[in-house]
Amino acid sequence: MLYPQSNRYRWVTNLNGIWRFEAVGDSYSPATPLQGGGLTAVPASMNELVTDPSISNHVGRVVYEREFSIPQLPECEYRLRLGAVSHRCEVFLNGEKLGEGINGYDPVDLQLEKLSEKNRLTVVIDNRLTNHTFPAGRLKKERQIINHDFYNFTGIHRDVLIYTRPKRCIQDVIIQTVVGGNYHRVRAEVHTSCKRLHLTVLDRDGKAVAESDGGELWISEPMLWSPASPYLYTLAVETESDRYEERFGIRRVEVKGDSFLLNGEPIYFKGFGMHEDFFLLGKGNNGAVNIRNFELLKWIHANSIRTSHYPYSEEILSLADEYGILVIDEVPAVGMNWWEENYGENGIDDTTLALHRELIKRLHARDKNHPSVVMVSVANEAATNEAPAKAYFENVMGYARELWALPITVVEFYHAEETLASQFADVICINRYFGWYYDHGDLSVIEEQMKNELCGWHDRYQRPILVTEFGCDTVEGLHALPAESFSEEFQWAYFEACGKAFDACPFCIGEHPWAFADFKTKQGLTRVRGNRKGVFTKDRQPKSGARYLRERWKNIK
Repeated sequence: MLYPQSNRYRWVTNLNGIWRFEAVGDSYSPATPLQGGGLTAVPASMNELVTDPSISNHVGRVVYEREFSIPQLPECEYRLRLGAVSHRCEVFLNGEKLGEGINGYDPVDLQLEKLSEKNRLTVVIDNRLTNHTFPAGRLKKERQIINHDFYNFTGIHRDVLIYTRPKRCIQDVIIQTVVGGNYHRVRAEVHTSCKRLHLTVLDRDGKAVAESDGGELWISEPMLWSPASPYLYTLAVETESDRYEERFGIRRVEVKGDSFLLNGEPIYFKGFGMHEDFFLLGKGNNGAVNIRNFELLKWIHANSIRTSHYPYSEEILSLADEYGILVIDEVPAVGMNWWEENYGENGIDDTTLALHRELIKRLHARDKNHPSVVMVSVANEAATNEAPAKAYFENVMGYARELWALPITVVEFYHAEETLASQFADVICINRYFGWYYDHGDLSVIEEQMKNELCGWHDRYQRPILVTEFGCDTVEGLHALPAESFSEEFQWAYFEACGKAFDACPFCIGEHPWAFADFKTKQGLTRVRGNRKGVFTKDRQPKSGARYLRERWKNIK
């Protein structure tokens, strides 16, 4: 799945901006233009813009609509690309259905036919979550039951693009690199109906370092991609009627014993679980927010993120390539808390499994060429302790391994002796909140409990362990001496205790505090304007814990 780009053969424009929208019922038809409703912005979440709670908390269908006109170019195929629509959607052009999207975090890419001088684009969004959606959820008398701790934003959250490509075009480019010896191999698989093919690898300065008319190129003594040196090459693919350029990095990822190796050297993951969430934008993709996030990651000496709990925008992954930030790419399999044998028709079943596999396939199709992606997570905190989980995750993780030449993992909530899924993982990933959800406020128990937990996992599985979540809610500006829960001093001491446990376990390959920044959740007694476990505030200012981690991570090479 190639991201649209402009050159002498291709053209791109966007339909971002102000759209009409309206909450509608299931009987709605796009046969005629919207008459009522209001205005909203794209990309953004409608929930953050309106003031009417019946709209901001609407469960069901919402219609987005706008008109557009574009030039008609000869010998071109026109396509529409919606970067992400939460969650499911149907897309109509001038009242006729073009296609649909099955998930809120994957692009919807459709061919545009029967274009008129003036066109009406309609996107019907359904934000309801069930056991047949990811994230998963339940409906109870039209009331949405959410089983994950982040807000169920609704809207068109990433760019809406119209682009052209030649009728005989380059449809896909798959890049694989092999590291070893004086010459490193770059293998390019190009999907095209064109007859002539020429490949050129360009270095950072635009100088050609390898050329070929086939699928393999050899580069002598190349620069390898790593967090310390995120060197990117460009593969230029050219045919008699098309051209496409794809950036890539040369690196080798492997798990050996208790180590995670990048280019043969051990990596210690320093970073965060995050959310796409910012004031007014909700989950709307914004370049300025993205740059601020990556600048803060470098400031705090982080080298990695997990796309918790869904694929982030392609723009974010491209920045990770550029900044040298390792990415654990996670499919939106969160809220999987029940199985068919226990919950009947409301439980996870074969339809859920088929969707899960499809989303893994789409993740690979979208992200396969990003050197920053070094591991793939198939789920977060699923009910891996129940009997059906064994066959389910053996299937899902086996399928992921067929597609990705990368370590595969699942992020666990249950303990080592309870889970039936982590036996299929290359790296053990666990979320633990000692001293917060257990023994709340007792800093004295954290180090020992965390160390015992890590040792128990390692004794059972003999694999490297990454702690993908740990942390405590912290209200900026709240201080207490001695440290008390919710204060900035408590967050500092909490991280300090966890760090001692990690340092005592040589098989621990990293730490990802939860979370990078505060984010919105559904309302709850422990959620004062959202989850406050952020190391940074929602407007991206550091709490005391950020300064502790900055000093700690600076000294971990």
